[in-house]
Amino acid sequence: MRLSISLLLAAVTTAIARNTTQVYDYAIAGAGTAGLLLAIVLTEDPSINVAVLEAGSDGRTNPNITVPELRGEIIDTEYDWAYYSIVQPGLYDNEDSRIQLDIWESLLNLTSWNSDASLGWNWETLSTAFRESEVFFAPSSNASSAEQPDPTNHGSSGYICSTLQRSVLSLLSDYVTPALLNAGYAVPGDRNGGNVTGAGLLPLAICPGNYTRSYSGSAYTAVQDRRNLHLYTNAQVTDISWISTTTGNVTARGLNYVDTSGRTSNTSLSIQAQDIILSAGIAGSAPILERSGIGNPDILTPLNITPIVNLSSVGTGLRDPLMMQYQPLQYNFSVEFTGGEYAQNYIDLRPAQDVLSPADYNAASVWLNETTSIPGLEDAQLLVFKHLWFTRQPLIEMAWQYSSTQSMPYTLIPLSQGTVHINTSDPLAAPVIDPNYNSVTAIINNDTVPWDLWLLSRASQFYVTQLASTPPFSDVLTKTDPDHNLSPADYQQAVYERTGTSQHLTGGLPMLPRSAGGAIASDLLVYGTRNVRVVDGSIFPYQPSAH
Repeated sequence: MRLSISLLLAAVTTAIARNTTQVYDYAIAGAGTAGLLLAIVLTEDPSINVAVLEAGSDGRTNPNITVPELRGEIIDTEYDWAYYSIVQPGLYDNEDSRIQLDIWESLLNLTSWNSDASLGWNWETLSTAFRESEVFFAPSSNASSAEQPDPTNHGSSGYICSTLQRSVLSLLSDYVTPALLNAGYAVPGDRNGGNVTGAGLLPLAICPGNYTRSYSGSAYTAVQDRRNLHLYTNAQVTDISWISTTTGNVTARGLNYVDTSGRTSNTSLSIQAQDIILSAGIAGSAPILERSGIGNPDILTPLNITPIVNLSSVGTGLRDPLMMQYQPLQYNFSVEFTGGEYAQNYIDLRPAQDVLSPADYNAASVWLNETTSIPGLEDAQLLVFKHLWFTRQPLIEMAWQYSSTQSMPYTLIPLSQGTVHINTSDPLAAPVIDPNYNSVTAIINNDTVPWDLWLLSRASQFYVTQLASTPPFSDVLTKTDPDHNLSPADYQQAVYERTGTSQHLTGGLPMLPRSAGGAIASDLLVYGTRNVRVVDGSIFPYQPSAH
């Protein structure tokens, strides 16, 4: 399986990468979704000096990045890491994948991350931060949007534009939504209020004036003249340099990096800072720590890397939801649809109770209740999954995202999880990525099945069957592929042959108590360090129950 990471942001700088004696307040590795936006927020205080090191070049004028309809076109370009996973025995024969991260979250799911609200990881604090980062543009009163946004759930002065799509495929508004309502499914209003369960359109990070992507790159353009914000492109961070590694928690001095532009001899360069922040993504942050001596000694020592913090949880907890995208669910109809000029973003998020037959749900619940531990899965993560399962939180997504008659099902929180590690001391070598798909087996009705695949298959067949038998969807439907009337075993085989990565990997540095397999504390500090933090999707202790 091929995994490529898109450098969606590479901000401009005219400075040639070089060693510098300046000591910054913060040095950030990675100018992506989190890293550069954090730098922008930090440098609102003119007394704080921040350096951001980005491995890529400037892509802000590339239409493959800025035009929403061209998403995915940067694959196999200079903005593509072109990383591969190791062979995945749990998949059929899928080879090509891309990594990205999108988060839509429910109130209960976020609260479950940490029961101690004083630590800050709860719906109230995070939803406030979401609103502060957003400037929302509501659709006009005569817009075709099917959503009714509540202004109190949105921000008006942030760096990232947000709006609803400019056209709605009539299949969704005239057939899917009415059929779901007729079948008794919830269709929520504005999901920024905390309840994401159900179907509907989601806001898009798009500036409606010119309909271009709004992201950390466009936010940087507005503040790039700040004298206290220093951004280096073509500067690939290799490891962390240390002041002290002898007693107690270790203290970082700065970041080492190489110039990838060809303007220098590519020798190791460095910067210094009071605090170090890693935001290099699920395939970057854990390898940086390992090359810096933080990780499992059994991995580091054979590579002649001296362990300075024994933290075996580094590189663990990697997750990628199964997704049926290698030919998604297909539907044929007897009518033509309008409004499909632009890509759709109609997302249906469902708890297991909504997308499994009562018999399947009860049988799966028996296995979950009887299971107290799963090899490779921290007990704390299993407890969270059970909590979400039994409290009707979204675990399955049906995504209607393109201007076509198809939908893609996801397992939002897979129980299978893998690893991302280095296997060489070469600072520019690709990491070893192992999502470990379908590695958790369950005994359901006396059958041993791969849990994630079983859940995806049973939920997909039940969901399609509900639509196919409920008007007005059923009135115009002529065919489903796979045929929803197949036996469960045959339907699962069809799903298996079409399933692979969802392109939404998280984990690798789980934010859990150290005793529970965590690598990152609730204040984002790497365990065993005084001044090294992580601010990317690596820290999620389990896959968010949302898109």
